[in-house]
Amino acid sequence: MTSIIRLFLLAIGILPLSVARALGALVGQLAWWFNSRGSVTAVRNLEVCMPELDKKAIRKLAASSMRHWGKTLFETPVVWHRGQRAFKYINQIQGVEYLDAAIEQGKGVIFVSPHLGNWELMGLWAGSKGSLTSLYQPPRRYNVDELLQAVRTKTGATLVPTNARGIAQLIKALKRGEFVGILPDMEPRPKGGIYAPFFGQPALTMTLIHSLVQRSGAVVILCFAQRIPGGFTLVMMPPGEDIASDDAETSIAEMNRTIERLVRLSPEQYQWEYKRFKRRPEGEPPIYG
Repeated sequence: MTSIIRLFLLAIGILPLSVARALGALVGQLAWWFNSRGSVTAVRNLEVCMPELDKKAIRKLAASSMRHWGKTLFETPVVWHRGQRAFKYINQIQGVEYLDAAIEQGKGVIFVSPHLGNWELMGLWAGSKGSLTSLYQPPRRYNVDELLQAVRTKTGATLVPTNARGIAQLIKALKRGEFVGILPDMEPRPKGGIYAPFFGQPALTMTLIHSLVQRSGAVVILCFAQRIPGGFTLVMMPPGEDIASDDAETSIAEMNRTIERLVRLSPEQYQWEYKRFKRRPEGEPPIYG
């Protein structure tokens, strides 16, 4: 199976971006037509997160989300294969002044990139702008850990494990004025998160970013690579001042608000297929099934 996956990644990686996107959109559309598990989850997430939409609009957005899921799946090998050559697909960068200001002040930067657009390209670009340390959890299946580490470190980024030793390395990097990259919207273990609003729903959210800000004084920049015809626009956005609050609930709620603002820029490109609200506060009814 590992050999097949490697061959698939290589075959897709050498394709033009437009062809990879077309194939991905087809795969996503097929997943929608066959009512895949991800499609069902996307509809349910949109029902609870965007109640202002009627049933027809929700299904239209969910179908578009599945096509973009497929595009992400097929774009990623292209980005991995090309490395920094993939930067030719970046047509515009918005909000780079926030990064420039942090660098000028000599502060560390926490790049917070949700599962929106193409996060692999965003991470690759961030790693080209300075020394980047990112949390990394090896895949549990198919033994492709070595391959993933190789492609994610092409610009010199350092990957650290999701444990106490890895977090210590993140803090040291930020105190040196370097960069850290984190995907913030995966559900953490209960001990590593608290519930904070996200699209009006209580979402178990990691406390790590709050801890890093408190211990390093780093600047937080939320960002994503927005898919546009022919390429990408990199979007960077600062959270509000509450991100630096001593109170964890206040800080994390601000982070989720900013992620929500990013998602609303391109809601069809968000990973609605993920069961973001699988764990619920005590007494709250389940959302899925």
